[in-house]
Order: sequence, then structure tokens, then C-alpha cells
Amino acid sequence: MTEEHSLGRRFRSVEKPSTGAQYTAKDFQLEVLDKLAEVQRLAGSLEDSWNNKLAAAKEQRLVKFDSRTLIALGAIALSITGYVIQEARNTARQDSEIEATKARVVRLEQIAATNTEARIRTEVQLGELRDGQLEIKALIQAHDSASKKASLSK
Repeated sequence: MTEEHSLGRRFRSVEKPSTGAQYTAKDFQLEVLDKLAEVQRLAGSLEDSWNNKLAAAKEQRLVKFDSRTLIALGAIALSITGYVIQEARNTARQDSEIEATKARVVRLEQIAATNTEARIRTEVQLGELRDGQLEIKALIQAHDSASKKASLSK
């Protein structure tokens, strides 16, 4: 037997004093203990009721988490995964395009530098050719004037 049951039986067996008898401190204590036992039983029944309601609520939450919910969650997860994968592909493609463009720019800069050097060399060579032509013209003119003088002096 538990303590509650033994207390409850003992308190119930105590009879309340009749109206003509004197009400003592022991009677008051027994009455208070009887009320405490009632409160304890009420608290126990409330606790059991609360636990039952809590268990029912947990069971309802588990029941609501059915196959449709799982399918919906799976679809959401797949959508998010597809979005992330597509974004990763786009980012990778953009990164590779950027790298290819950088390589092309470097190559074009090298070609431009090479072309500039070649153009400068060509301009220098053309200048030297002009100078050479001028020297040849001067020599030819000098030779022509000398031959004209020689043919006139004869």
C-alpha cells in the first residue's frame, strides 16, 4: 500500500467531532491532513490527465507528418538542390569565361607589343632607306653633273 492510500483511509476513519464536543488542535491537524490528501489526489489526477494530453498531442504531431509531408519536403529539398547546382554551374562557367577572356587579353597585349616593336623597326628601316635613297640621289646627281661638265669640256 502506498502512503497516499494509508493516509487517506486513516483520515477518512477519523470522525469529525459533533457540534457539542470541543474542537481540538489534533482535530484541526487531521482535517488539514485530510484536505492535503484530497489535494494530492487531485494533483495526481491532473498530472495523469496532463501526461495523457501531452502524449496525445505528440501522437497527433507524428500523425500529421505523413507521406505527403515527406514528399513535399523532398520536393522542396530537390528544388533547393537543383537551384544550388545550377548556380554552381553558372558560377563555374562564368569563372572559366573570365579566365579565358583574361588569357585572350594577355595574348592580345603580347601581340600588340610585338606589332608595336615591329612597326617601330619598320619605321626606322624606312627612315634609313629614305636617307640611303637621298644619298644615292645626291651621288647620281653629282655623277650626272660631273659627266655633263666632262662632256661640255670636251
